[in-house]
Amino acid sequence: MSLRSRALNYQNFIVSFPDERILQVTLNRPQKLNSIDKATSREIQEIWELFDNDESLWVGIITGKGRAFCTGADLQEWNRMNQTGEVNSMDAPGLAGLPRRNGKKPIIAAVNGICMGGGFEMVANCDLVIASSTATFALPEVKRGIVPVAGCLPRLTSTIGLQRTMDLVLTGRNVDAKTLHDWGLISQVVDAPADVAESAVKIALEMCKNSPDALIVGRQGVRMSWEYGNVEEAVSTLADQWYPRLMKGTNFSEGIQAFVEKRPPKWVNSKL
Repeated sequence: MSLRSRALNYQNFIVSFPDERILQVTLNRPQKLNSIDKATSREIQEIWELFDNDESLWVGIITGKGRAFCTGADLQEWNRMNQTGEVNSMDAPGLAGLPRRNGKKPIIAAVNGICMGGGFEMVANCDLVIASSTATFALPEVKRGIVPVAGCLPRLTSTIGLQRTMDLVLTGRNVDAKTLHDWGLISQVVDAPADVAESAVKIALEMCKNSPDALIVGRQGVRMSWEYGNVEEAVSTLADQWYPRLMKGTNFSEGIQAFVEKRPPKWVNSKL
């Protein structure tokens, strides 16, 4: 079922389609700096699951409205849970379905402003990160007697290194977008918050010029090299399990034939 055919009215976020192949989720709780309560987290998680199963959608984007991208979980809700003895589980896939997401399609984080705690954990597992030059990032959990355990610690260590991750986790200090760009987490820094989502859409459109099968398999190959401890295991899994599936698809032969015939390829939606 197409995601567009469903009722997509939510209290704390907006679902839109900047292009027929692109899904955008915009966090819309500015009065709470786009913190995410448990109900909203489950709703957004479902959107990503539907996105992965909707053949017409190839690339996802997540961004925020107002001066924050996301300040993580709703700590007022956490406080109520602590008082009633309710356990706050950190099971996969985590806040808004992103920190430990195991989906198949690429998602771009368009960070428009404050990004901290669980919001930072979400970003650490996105496939590309675009950020406003005025965006700030932090893992302040240590200041509240908490530890970010939803997935960002090993991922940030792999991306920006041991000592830099230690710096963020053990001090809880703020860092700016330029610093994280220099450290390798952020792909592109844009001048104004209002331009971040637009820049993400432009990148998504560039991606959508390519085979949707290759987007899925190429992403899988990169992520396996990032997450596996053994390079040869990642290479073998990609070559033995994913490449044969890629070759069976219509787009594999179409791309080669279009090159030989000197014409633009005519991609079809991926069946992977």
